[in-house]
Amino acid sequence: MATHLAGQVSLHVVELIRLERRTFAAKLRMARAVLNWSQSELALRVGLTQRAIHKLEQGDTEPRRTTVRAIEEVWREQGIEFEQWTGGGLKLSVHSAVIDRAAMATPRHKRQLRLHPNISATGHRAHRA
Repeated sequence: MATHLAGQVSLHVVELIRLERRTFAAKLRMARAVLNWSQSELALRVGLTQRAIHKLEQGDTEPRRTTVRAIEEVWREQGIEFEQWTGGGLKLSVHSAVIDRAAMATPRHKRQLRLHPNISATGHRAHRA
């Protein structure tokens, strides 16, 4: 009986983790869409690769806490906020200035990016001495 109950609890925990990953993936896709950013542009701003952003958006990988914090900081800087609903789901709030900026933005390849402090303009991690 105890083994069966433990199995049910661990299965429930696994499902909660999957739901959390899928929710974070949806947030990434929504925020990028609002900002009119490519995966590469977001990656440069938070110090990741485009492939890492892709995997996070697919829900294939569990994000590190530092990654989540870096992405959430970019969202705050850009005027994007998410609210978790108690019954599940979320709400996206976008400041009107964000919508104006996205509409007026130049094509992605011509934008000057504000890079993550550890990333060079070529997209490679800067080595610290």
